[in-house]
Formats: sequence, structure tokens, C-alpha cells
Amino acid sequence: MHIALLVARLLLAGVFFVAGLTKLADRAGSKQAIIDFGLPARLASPLGILLPLAELAAAAALIPASTAWWGTLGALALLLVFVAGISYNLARGRKPDCHCFGQLHSAPAGWTTLLRNGVLAAVAGFILWEGREGAGPSALSWAGALSGAQLLALVGGLLILALLAAQAAQWWLLFRLMHQNGRLLVRVEALEGGRASGDAEAPSENGGQEIQPPAGLPVGSQAPGFGLSGIYGETLTLDSLRAPGKPVMLLFTDPNCGPCTGLLPEIGRWQQEYSAQLSVSLISRGTAGENHAKSTEHGLTSVLMQQDWEVSEAYQVQGTPSAVLVNPDGLIGSPLAAGPEAIKALVSQTVGAPGQEVPVQPTPPQGAPGEELPMQPTAQGEPCPNCGKVHAAAPTVPAGRQVGEPAPPMKLRDLTGKKINLATSFRGEKTLVLFWNPGCGFCQQMLDDLKNWEANPPEEAPKLLVVSAGTKEANKAMGLSSPVVLDQNFGVGSAFGASGTPSAVLVDEDGKVASEVAVGAPAVLELAGVAPDPASNGSAGAQAVPAAARIGESAPPVKLPDLGGSTVGLPDFKGTETLVLFWNPGCGFCQRMLDDLKTLEVDPREGAPEILVVSTGTVEDNKAMGLRSPVVLDEGFSTGLAFGASGTPSAVLVDEDGKVASEVAVGAPAVLELAGASQKQV
Repeated sequence: MHIALLVARLLLAGVFFVAGLTKLADRAGSKQAIIDFGLPARLASPLGILLPLAELAAAAALIPASTAWWGTLGALALLLVFVAGISYNLARGRKPDCHCFGQLHSAPAGWTTLLRNGVLAAVAGFILWEGREGAGPSALSWAGALSGAQLLALVGGLLILALLAAQAAQWWLLFRLMHQNGRLLVRVEALEGGRASGDAEAPSENGGQEIQPPAGLPVGSQAPGFGLSGIYGETLTLDSLRAPGKPVMLLFTDPNCGPCTGLLPEIGRWQQEYSAQLSVSLISRGTAGENHAKSTEHGLTSVLMQQDWEVSEAYQVQGTPSAVLVNPDGLIGSPLAAGPEAIKALVSQTVGAPGQEVPVQPTPPQGAPGEELPMQPTAQGEPCPNCGKVHAAAPTVPAGRQVGEPAPPMKLRDLTGKKINLATSFRGEKTLVLFWNPGCGFCQQMLDDLKNWEANPPEEAPKLLVVSAGTKEANKAMGLSSPVVLDQNFGVGSAFGASGTPSAVLVDEDGKVASEVAVGAPAVLELAGVAPDPASNGSAGAQAVPAAARIGESAPPVKLPDLGGSTVGLPDFKGTETLVLFWNPGCGFCQRMLDDLKTLEVDPREGAPEILVVSTGTVEDNKAMGLRSPVVLDEGFSTGLAFGASGTPSAVLVDEDGKVASEVAVGAPAVLELAGASQKQV
């Protein structure tokens, strides 16, 4: 019995020692696992250190006989906490990655994980059952009592086991490297073949790059058939997907693709809201377990798994996420849409979202006069080390037009459905193009100033063209007399270089850009010809803006209700660097960076700040964004004004001591850079 107790203790000590060390080596993964299991984000950093330290302490206490009983008690307590956390999430249909052994082994927490912890808890219970004095001999004293031959045999056996384990790990790593390098070589050969045949990108006359013919199968060609297994073991074919007589969108994803994961909440919404018009089917890789976990979390249906990339290659898909439309007659119905933004545009075009004209094909930013404003191409990332494919990078923000260059072409519909063309409708008149959102708190703050400006325009004031998001009703309710056109994806603002609302740019009588982009109410009103009011801290118009907190000063107090009704404040983040992000779920520029933000939440860099989202809008709209970070509601955006923010998206860093640590970053690129995103993400 004593030997059995010693073996049980050594087993527990080995498990907890490996778990603790690997968690410390993968603090980012441990921190994310804590958040994924439903604990508050502000606890992730301290628990990410305390948990592995507790595991190591339990492992150390299990070795000597004098502390073995207490070490076993601590191990059992930890195991019961793990069992409770896993059971809680499984009961709600969620299977977050456990990161139980750091990067050595991480898989979605499932019934096997629960069983493993239950068995280990039973082993701990067996030791505790024998009582404090009966936990078995000390491992050190037992080893010391062995004869020289026995000790030599023990060490030799352990060395043989270690060598066998190392050899097995080496073969496994070799297999993975061969698999990955094979994919990379295929990708390199394809690129080199394109250059050799003259298909490589060539410089255009204006110094840019010629856009390549679209990837994917030609529109109108026959869609390749397939039969794939679903996550529940069922087999689905392309013919069965087309049977209801609706267009089928095949959306190619990968469990290791960050932008794919960020897009999953949107896909779940599309499957529910547009089920009468469109069938959306995911074609993924990986195991049924990891795909089932993500599908359950986001309410996804029709998730199919290819063995490798056989269906992707049949449809000439080079990266993920990508999507293509198959018509009810089995023919390809769209060019391949690569990246989250292009996929969203394809969905909007297919279901006929009102007020939008969204071409799917990427085209150069410069265009002939009078043409539609194109979607921007989505940047591609490097080949993935897990599969060799190229996952789409986060959407890039196009470079804005310089002063003196022709304004980007624009044709959008106004609130009556009439098409407005900037090049012809405002030719010969100086025009202030104002980027707006009726749900933006900062826009609402300056609405009265804007109406006063319309009623009493200064001498030589420009004409006003409002480029807005939101519904026709919400825009009509503002009561503006100037023309308002709808651009839900804010492609026009991005083409001008704008990255937040409210912002504006002047276009002269010849249709050329006549100013830099003005960001925030004071700058916009000044660009419109309203002189700054010294009594209003430098702001223009009647709306006074409070003086902003400066770097090194204590951050303004923040105590606001979150989406569950609880009060959350900056003091809750004391001891942690925090990015305070000013947001609006109806803001087009916010929507454009939403996938970037989700990617940062899923895979934060080492030392990245916590994120506190200060938003407006309804609880339902904010929940629909699918963010993991805490979201608090501030309808008047008084918090943003106190920090000196004047548009969305914008953000400011608050250090561990609760002091302002940065200037206000305005627009998606600056916000993502402040949050610690790499250049590729920005």
C-alpha cells in the first residue's frame, strides 16, 4: 500500500509540475484561457501567474512525506475548481481551449478533459483517505533506502523512458515540419510559376501595382461537387446544400486562422437573419471537436470538414477566410471574396442590403471619373506555420488622398433613393464632405452646432454633403437640411483617409481635395468656417468641450453600467495597463476594425493592455459585436470628452497607477497601434 501511495503522489506531482511550468512559459495562452472560461478580464493577469505557482507549490509539497497530505489537499482543491469550471462551460455548450499544459498541449475542454481531472481527483482522494500520517513514504527517503544496484536500475529505467519519449517527440515534430514545409513549398512554387509565366504583379503607369485577375473559379463555370462530413458525423454534398433552391455561400475557414475566428459571430448572425435568402455553409479543417466547440459557441450550423485542402483547391482558394457564391443551378455566382471585409460585402450584395452598392472585386483606389467607389483589397498575411495556407490579414486602411489630388469618385444614394455623384452634383462648388453616424455620441454632441451652421452659414461657407451610416429613419430624424447619402461600409471615408466620426474634408470647385481630414467636432466646425470660441476651450460653436486630462494626470473617473447592469469603473483595472476604447456599434469605422479587435482579444501580444470599451447604443447591439472585453455604456459620451476624445473609434492608455499614459489615438490604425497590434494587423 505504501508503494501505491508513493506512486499516486509522484503521478500527481509530475502532472502539476509539468502543468505549472508550461503555463508559466505560455502566460498569454493561460491568460486567454482564464478569460475564455468566463472570468473577468481584469483577473486574467494575476491569475495567469498565481495559478501555475499554486500548481508548482502543490507538486513540491507532494514529494516529502511530512507535507504530502497538505500538498494532496491543495491538488484536490485545484482539480475540483477545474472540474467546476469545465462543467459550467460544457453545460452552456461552450468548449474553450484549456491551455492545461501551455503550448505543450492545448485542446478544447471537453468530456475527456473532465474525465482526466476526475481521475486525478480520485487519485488525490485515495491519498487523503489514508489520513495525514498514512500518505506513504517520502520519495527521497524511499530512494535513499535502495541498494546501489536497485538505484542504478531505477535511474537506467527512467533514462530509457526519457529517451523513448524524446524519440517519439522528435518523430512527431519531424512529421509536423514535413507537413508544413510541404505546404509552403507548394505555395512558393505557385508564386514562382506565376512570375515565370509573366503573371507577377507589374508596376502600373502611376507607380502603383496592377491588380491581378481574381483568384477562384470564373463566374458562370460549373461548381465542383463534393461530399463532406459535418461536425455531427452527417455527410452533406453540394447538391444537398443547393436543394432548397437558394444561393449557397461556401465560406472557407480554418481553426488556426485569427480573422476566421473573429468573423464567426457575424457568420452565425447571417445564418439566422438571412436564412430565407441565402444558405451559408462553412468548409473548415481540423478535428470535429475543435470545430464543434467554436460552432456551439457562436450558434453555427452547416459546418463541414475537409480532410486537408481538397475542396479549397478545387475552388482555387488560396487563403482563409474566403467565400464564393454558388447559384441554385450549380454555377459559380461570384468572384472569390478574400478576407472579412470582402466577405461582408458579398453577403450584403447577395441579400440586397438597402442603401448599399458594394462591388466585390478589389480594384485600384484611383479610378476613372464617375465610376463607383470600389472596395479596397484585403491584405494577405504570411503562409500559416500550421498549414502552409495564407490566412487573410486584418483589413488594411487605404491611403487617403493628398491635398491637390482629385477626390475619390463617389456615387451613393440619398435618403429618398436618388443617386448623388460628388463629381457632377457638386461640380463648381466648394463642398464639405462630412463623415457621420447618427448613433455616434460625438456626432450628437455637435448636431445643434451643425443645424445652426445650416441656418446661418458664414460668408463663403462651403456646401455640405453628409456621408452617413445607419437607417434612413435615424438619419431623417436628425433634421439636417443638407443632402445625406448612405454608405454603410464607410468606403468613401476610407478612400479620403478618414478613420472616425465625426470627421470631414474639403473638396474644391474643381473636384480636388482641398484640406487634410479634420477629426472631431471642433476641427470639423472650424473647417466649415465656424470660428473657435475661446470660452469653449478652443471648440467651435456653442457646445463647450471640457478640458482633457493630460499625460501624467489622473484619469477621469469612470463608473458606468456594463451590458449586464453591473457598475464597472477604472479602479477595477488598478494595477493593469488599460486601453480605454471609445466606440459605437453603429459606427462604420468601428465596424471596419471589429475583426482586428477580436483578433487582438484572441491572440494578444505579450504585455498588451486590458481593453475597456466605452460605447453607446443598445445592450443588444453591443452584445451582437461579440467582444470578450468588458463593454460599458455612456450614451452622452461624457467620458470620451473628459479624456479629450472627439470621435469614434478613438482610445487612450491608462497606466497601472490610474494615470493617463498616452495622447488620444483617433481612427482604427492609431487605436490598433496603441493596443499593440502588429503592422500587419493595422
